[in-house]
Amino acid sequence: MNSLARLTAGTAITLFACGLAMAEPLTLAIAKAAIVSDQASGQRALDLKMTPDSARAFADFTRANVGKVVDLSVDGAVVASPRLVEPILGGEVTLSGAFTAGELQRLAERISAGGAKVTVGVKADQPL
Repeated sequence: MNSLARLTAGTAITLFACGLAMAEPLTLAIAKAAIVSDQASGQRALDLKMTPDSARAFADFTRANVGKVVDLSVDGAVVASPRLVEPILGGEVTLSGAFTAGELQRLAERISAGGAKVTVGVKADQPL
């Protein structure tokens, strides 16, 4: 291996180890999607409960990305972009905000039917 190849490989490993390399979005398997009342705001919200394997992967993802903005997408459309202030370890997220009741219901139905792809990834346009 020449010195340029070693330098390139070493740089890639260092970036990955430091968490600076952009990872592919994580696909989440949702066990249950339901409309709930958000305790904090009193608004209707979408509650997503992950399967055990997805809950573990999501916990690892959130641990590695505390302080970053992440995009939660359903079928490629971003539905929420929160900043992670702490790891999310319980395998459950609640989405509230500027959703109409109809939007929440359609999302819950699509996800519950099993045909929707739910992903989470680090927002691309933020400083490292």
